[in-house]
Amino acid sequence: MSEDFNAAFRLSAPPVVDAFDFARRGQVLKGAFSVHRLGRLLEGLPEQPVSELGVLDGPPTVPGIVRYEIEGRRTKDDKSELVVRIQANLVLECQRCLGELVFPVNRQTVFELVRRESDLDDEEIEDDDFDRPEKIVGSPKFDLCDLVEDELILDVPYVPRHEVCPETADLDAQADEEAGREEPLSPFAVLSQLKTKGQ
Repeated sequence: MSEDFNAAFRLSAPPVVDAFDFARRGQVLKGAFSVHRLGRLLEGLPEQPVSELGVLDGPPTVPGIVRYEIEGRRTKDDKSELVVRIQANLVLECQRCLGELVFPVNRQTVFELVRRESDLDDEEIEDDDFDRPEKIVGSPKFDLCDLVEDELILDVPYVPRHEVCPETADLDAQADEEAGREEPLSPFAVLSQLKTKGQ
């Protein structure tokens, strides 16, 4: 990925492209768009807030915005690849307390483009092959927005939960506060208790 994440920044979802031409030219697309463009992702999720779009200097700090960078490239062995980086904050429902949970997404995936579904082989993955790019079928009308949406769907946890639910944290804080309010025993009271035990 290039370091200048804001170069040629688009305030729109990524377009439909010729995937192999995109990779051959080494093109890069960067931008941000509203999560409300992604109907499949939003199915089953709580209502997402509407946030104002703008050029971002870093990852989105509020829910409702998807930031992306998609780079095409050719490898040394003449394979076409897409590198996809996505950043977002999604509002989910904690399955422990049923409260709102803001889930940060910061995902990068490398895909190898193939021309036919028959090229999506089911080879056994060796121990040293886990970093091998996932193969996807490219086309002259390849929807990059669908690819971004697929990646977001894959990142959503099946059972989202807070590490510490807010209600639990509030109760713990309240208990600590009440414990701090208890007046410590005076040295004379401690001495009196010791005398009583000794009798």
